[in-house]
Amino acid sequence: MIRAVVLDVEGTTSSARHVYEHLFPYSYRLLPSWVAARGDDPRVVEALREAATIAGRPDAPRHEVIAVLRDWIEQDLKITPLKTIQGLMWQDGLAAGALTSHVYDDVPPALQEWTRRGLTVHIFSSGSVAAQRAWFRYSTHGDLSRYLTGFFDTANAGGKRSPDSYRAITRVIGVPPAATVFLSDVTAELDAARSAGWHTVAVRRDDAPSLAGDHLTITTFEELDLTLDPPGRRPLRADGPASRTSALERL
Repeated sequence: MIRAVVLDVEGTTSSARHVYEHLFPYSYRLLPSWVAARGDDPRVVEALREAATIAGRPDAPRHEVIAVLRDWIEQDLKITPLKTIQGLMWQDGLAAGALTSHVYDDVPPALQEWTRRGLTVHIFSSGSVAAQRAWFRYSTHGDLSRYLTGFFDTANAGGKRSPDSYRAITRVIGVPPAATVFLSDVTAELDAARSAGWHTVAVRRDDAPSLAGDHLTITTFEELDLTLDPPGRRPLRADGPASRTSALERL
C-alpha cells in the first residue's frame, strides 16, 4: 500500500501559467535591485559564483552574472544557482505580499485526506526548497506547509529526469519504492520515477496538452484513489463542483 506521496508543483499542484505570468517576470525585473540589497547573503554569493562558473566566466563582474541569470530566466533553464536565487526572491515576495502563489482547489482536500490517513507528502520540484516552502506556506488556501513532510529540488536530490534522483529521495524518506507514488505533468519525470520502482500518476490539467506514455492519468486529485494497490482512479460524480464538497465531507 502507498505510504508516501511525492508531488511535482508547476502543472501538477499549481498552474504553470501563474508561474510564467507572475513569478518569472518578478524575478527578471527585480533581479538587479534584489541582488544589490541581498548580495552579502552567503547563499546569494555562492549562487552567483556558481552561475559564473557554469557560464564559463568565473571572473565576471556581478552585473555580467546578473545578465547571464536574466538570459537563463528568459530561456526557462532549470539551472540550480538560478533556482536558488529565484527561490530566495520569491520567498521574500510571497512573505511580503508582493507575490501570490497558486494551488488548485482540489489540492488542499487531498493533502488533508492523505495526511489524516497517515501518508507522508513530499515535494520534488525544480524550484528551490526555499521557493517550495514559501509557495505552500503563503497559499491563497492558507498555510498548506503543515501537510508537507519533505522538500526536494535539483540541489539536494538531482535532476527530475534521472532515476537516481528518485532513488536518492527513497533513501531520505525511508519508504520503499513500491510504497511511494509520484504525481507529475511531465512524462520524462514519470518515466524516471517508474525506473526507480515508484508508482506514477500523470496529472493533466485543463490548460495542459495530453501526456505521452502509459501512466495512470488524472485531471484532478479528486480522481485518485490511493487506497487501491496499485493506485487507481476514483469515479467522480457528474456534477463536478459537488464532488469537491463530497471530498471535503469525507475528511
